[in-house]
Amino acid sequence: MTTELITQETLANGRTYIHRTSAHCETGVTTALFRDKGLDISEPMIFGIGSGIFFGHLPFIKQTGLPISTFRSIPGLVFKKAAQRLGVKVFRERFRSPQKGMDELRRVIRTGQIVAVTTNIYWLSFFPRRYRFNFSGHNFVVLYENENGFRISDPALLEYTTDCSAFDMERARFARGPMEPRGLMYYPISVNPNPDIRKACITGMTDSCKQMLGIPIPLFGVKGMRYVAKKILIWPEKLGYVEACRQLAHILRLQEEMGTGGAGFRYIFAAFLQEAGELFGSKELNELSNEMTAIGDVWREFAVVSSRIIKNRKSKSEETFEKAGGLMLICAGREEELFKNLRDVIGKLKT
Repeated sequence: MTTELITQETLANGRTYIHRTSAHCETGVTTALFRDKGLDISEPMIFGIGSGIFFGHLPFIKQTGLPISTFRSIPGLVFKKAAQRLGVKVFRERFRSPQKGMDELRRVIRTGQIVAVTTNIYWLSFFPRRYRFNFSGHNFVVLYENENGFRISDPALLEYTTDCSAFDMERARFARGPMEPRGLMYYPISVNPNPDIRKACITGMTDSCKQMLGIPIPLFGVKGMRYVAKKILIWPEKLGYVEACRQLAHILRLQEEMGTGGAGFRYIFAAFLQEAGELFGSKELNELSNEMTAIGDVWREFAVVSSRIIKNRKSKSEETFEKAGGLMLICAGREEELFKNLRDVIGKLKT
């Protein structure tokens, strides 16, 4: 566990904002927005209540010419679902005009309201160039405007608050391409000071089970994992070794570089199950938390094996596409069993 680093900032209305680091951008930002309004809920709780755990293979959406595989729900849904389930009234808007989008951002932060924005990480010059890539789903909090542009709190990428120029802010918010943010900005208007956390947890867990087990299309949930795993097994023969490595590298990048990565999201969900276990006094939820942590370890093993294949760090007899695909099949099987067991536990919690 890393030590939490905190930076305090004074907002336009004189209130104090405390910057805290997080594991993932959307959950970290959502936690910060809710805390600013007086609703202090942990990042894992936000992730679980917002049903962030997911898997999907999207051949109809491509990046660098290759299909996208996602290890979490669609960007924005965690905030939306968590807000609904916790009784938070929110403002959320996209803009056709960059000028209108920037004007609205300035107007709101002048009141002292902190605002979350969705951006393309490639255009954020405060982030080291070697780590930037085209991804239009990165979120951070805008605190106020100063002579350098905007003071921002990026809980997932930065240990401290920093400045983002107005030029970078506009370019990142209105970047073109897949999943373009179109200037999306959002923030809570009011919160329920005493939400029903238990009910919100049950709703979030139930929704997660449906997403992972119940979608009939074989591209989503555990079915999607098996679909991709079986493709990995035949790639070398079907595509040739070089193209197979390119395809595998794309999945690996989506798993470990986009957001928190496949294993990272599993660890956050495990932390949620642990907190929920304490909330409900449920030994079964704690056991499922331990199992999800173990599944995250297998996802990490998949990442290591895949990276060795791509970089040819081990002989082909040691690290193979068959091994990589097999590890993903193991993850699919274990997650299927976990969510079936979670569904049974939810039934007991409701009684």
